[in-house]
Amino acid sequence: MVALPLLSLIRRAVPFPAILLLAGACAVEMPSGFPVPDGLGGGLEDVVSVGFRNLSDSDAVNVEFYVTSEPLSNLPGDLFVEANLVTANIGIAGTGIVLPRSSDAVDLPCSDTLTLGTRGGTFFDNESGERRGVGDPRWAQASSLGLCGGIVVFTFSETANGFATDVSIGR
Repeated sequence: MVALPLLSLIRRAVPFPAILLLAGACAVEMPSGFPVPDGLGGGLEDVVSVGFRNLSDSDAVNVEFYVTSEPLSNLPGDLFVEANLVTANIGIAGTGIVLPRSSDAVDLPCSDTLTLGTRGGTFFDNESGERRGVGDPRWAQASSLGLCGGIVVFTFSETANGFATDVSIGR
């Protein structure tokens, strides 16, 4: 794990129900006027608020969150490298691990070149620590989606066929 010198993270403790956004299709852009959940910044044009929701009843998830403000041309390969991994201020004691039925959030400085995403998250049994599976990689770029001043929420969940990761984007 390498700290990002270009990005200072501002931690926001957010209760689980406060980050209630879309939990369905991935890469869905929410309509303007979508209500801002309590505890997430949103609206500050030089900031993007990022939330992490773990909907699993029994599995903790390592969110495997990556951020860069460098322009990228090869996605997701250029994003998912060790130098872009961020765990500071995310999850329990800055480990990047979010417990079952809980959430966390951070505010990030935003620029037109910001790209952020998750490898999909790795799910672990909360009691035994046994690895149970992985979700799907998801990412978003500020230049194409206008993330600055908005909210991005990554939702990690169990499905009938394994595990899923969705991303919701709103203002």
